[in-house]
Amino acid sequence: MDDERPSFSLIDDPWILAEFRDSHVEEVSIARLFREAGDLRGIVGEVPTQTFAITRLLIAILHGSLRPLDDDPVEEWRELWNSEGSLLDIVTLSKYLDEVHDRFELFHGAEPFYQVASLMTTSGDVSSLDKLIADVPNGAPFFTTRLKRGTASISYAEAARWLIHCQAFDPSGIKSGAVDDPRVKGGKGYPIGAAWAGSLGGIVLEGRNLRETLLLNLVLGDGDGQPFATDDWPTWEREQLTAREEVAGGRQPRGPVDLLTWQSRRIRLVPSGGAVTGVIIANGDPLKPQTAPNVHNLETMTAWRRSETQEKALRQPRVYMPNEHRPERALWRGLGGILPQSIREEQYKEGSRFLPPPSLEWFRKLQDTGVLSEDFTIRTHAIGMEYGSQSATVAEIIDDVVSFDSVLISERGASLTTRALLAIEQTDKAVFHLGILARNLAIAAGGPPDGPGDRIREEAYFLLDTPFRQWLRELDASSDPRSAGIAWNAQAGAILRRIAREAVDAAGNAAWVGRTNPRTDRHVSSPEAFSFYLSELRKVLPDGDDVEPDPKTLLEVAQ
Repeated sequence: MDDERPSFSLIDDPWILAEFRDSHVEEVSIARLFREAGDLRGIVGEVPTQTFAITRLLIAILHGSLRPLDDDPVEEWRELWNSEGSLLDIVTLSKYLDEVHDRFELFHGAEPFYQVASLMTTSGDVSSLDKLIADVPNGAPFFTTRLKRGTASISYAEAARWLIHCQAFDPSGIKSGAVDDPRVKGGKGYPIGAAWAGSLGGIVLEGRNLRETLLLNLVLGDGDGQPFATDDWPTWEREQLTAREEVAGGRQPRGPVDLLTWQSRRIRLVPSGGAVTGVIIANGDPLKPQTAPNVHNLETMTAWRRSETQEKALRQPRVYMPNEHRPERALWRGLGGILPQSIREEQYKEGSRFLPPPSLEWFRKLQDTGVLSEDFTIRTHAIGMEYGSQSATVAEIIDDVVSFDSVLISERGASLTTRALLAIEQTDKAVFHLGILARNLAIAAGGPPDGPGDRIREEAYFLLDTPFRQWLRELDASSDPRSAGIAWNAQAGAILRRIAREAVDAAGNAAWVGRTNPRTDRHVSSPEAFSFYLSELRKVLPDGDDVEPDPKTLLEVAQ
């Protein structure tokens, strides 16, 4: 490397924001992170999606260091979990970092990490850093973490973090036209879709420290417990990419590691004066769920849903797409799409509508084989990005955590899992009827019926959120499903009745007298509406015998 080119090694130089046990945060190198992972709480990103992207990179490094697997995948994982000392003490990992060391040089003259050294635009222009930094969306400062620091220049460390984030979550839209890319027209790179991780409903299983977190998400075997394909290499072990697509017209992913390090963009960071001051971002290798269907055995960090639309379009009997997170819906409300035991294929003639993240299926296999204890709290961290029009802008970042006992994903905990899903189903119905109450109160008071229902439902879910998370977290092998269900129904019912009474009081005297609903030609008043709601509440949140769950409504819990 010549004297003018800066040097920054992601393996040796600090760049990952890590939180230590004492809550202080500092930048650490890859080598130090693996060495001290047992003393770290986790990774802290400028935005949650950055944490997700860097976690995927670290998992890919672990995968690379273990290939080829010499043992049964489960036994190989057992040795890692039970090994003493740091992850860096594992001979294969330390040796592997030495072997790939040069490919982790951020400004390497020929093979810069996650970049193309010769990348140039047809116009010769270099973009400002707001194209790289996700919390500076086009048009308005939606996110605020950079308002004081600006984007004229950033450190090498921060540039490395955003580089990895860009390869994972960069929005779609027109990109810089790269020289020697035959797809460029009129100096522009036309949209190929958002980067791969942006299409996922990201799920990270979190342990008591970063060491456990990395291992819990290290899925070494497929659905049958067999090793993945031997030609599944991370990008730094393959031939250096150019401005062109790796394969003209695109290609299918080879395995989990390929997906973890997928190069959705061609990028070159532009350094100057000890900092990064510009960037070139061009189209890379396109990959969309619609063009790469049924990779649910390869992409391990998302749940999956069947898509009838894609089945018709592709003329295939089964097509699974990533089950993306919904910003307006708390993770616990979609629990059915995460738990392996929640939707059983034999219950439905058409096959499973939802598949859990392979990481949770792998976790269950580790428990079934005795590798992990049955007394284990799973902290499920949901991370995702919602895009705006044409997926060309960042609209919202999803960041939610739900904790539950691992008994809920085991065979012996099937009845408790059903009880948890039934609680969600019944709660949703109770909140739905609360919205009807608000609508009826508005009609009774002579106001517009549209609007109050949505507002009161939002309030209800806000007030139910913490109690449900606590109830779910306390379910374990000693819990009686029926008693647990009755306890939740009582707690939820009390909260919803209080909200209902407050709504009745707020409706005033006019609603108490009431009036005729012009749509139904029936009289409606606040006493009548409240009485009807209490009747419906007793039906959907019974305080005695359990109601048998309806398989069709349980499916809705997964959506």
